[in-house]
Amino acid sequence: MFLVACGAPDGDAGPGDATSTSAATQGSSSGSSSDASTTTTTAQDGSTGAPVGDGVLQCVETCEVPSECCLPGTPCPGPYPYNVDCVDGLCVRPQCDDDDSCTAIDPAQTCELVGGLRTCVTACAEDGDCAGLGDGYTCSADTDDGAAICFLRCDAPGVICGNQTCDAGSGLCACASSGQCQSDWVCVD
Repeated sequence: MFLVACGAPDGDAGPGDATSTSAATQGSSSGSSSDASTTTTTAQDGSTGAPVGDGVLQCVETCEVPSECCLPGTPCPGPYPYNVDCVDGLCVRPQCDDDDSCTAIDPAQTCELVGGLRTCVTACAEDGDCAGLGDGYTCSADTDDGAAICFLRCDAPGVICGNQTCDAGSGLCACASSGQCQSDWVCVD
């Protein structure tokens, strides 16, 4: 099972989905509270994909090969949005190849670097620009180049962090130890 989490706050160049994943990015998710067009989705247990390193500890699925990061019954691994990876024993969420891989899912999205990973995002100037993505999306994150993008924070209505807690500063579901993560997941930065 591969899950992706909500994004990083304004100005956070995060490292990446995975992460820090800011913005909303299309990816595989299970029980996500946000599978809208710009989708760094938040799983019901609040776990994320990897890589990380943004100072916020997050649950990331472990793996030996990329296929262990796939949701059952999906054509995964494969082309975006099924191009998960396994790096240093951690699942890495799918990355877009170019704008075309994003517009195939949502014509308003572009492929930008967010937290060091190529992510489908919706640009915005104000919260109203994010309304079409669903409840809770705000214009509250940035790409690595500083462009404003829509983001579903963990403190938005309907977002569930499971055993983790919502880090109000980053808007990400965070863990303090691997004991807060589901089986075969670890708490890493």
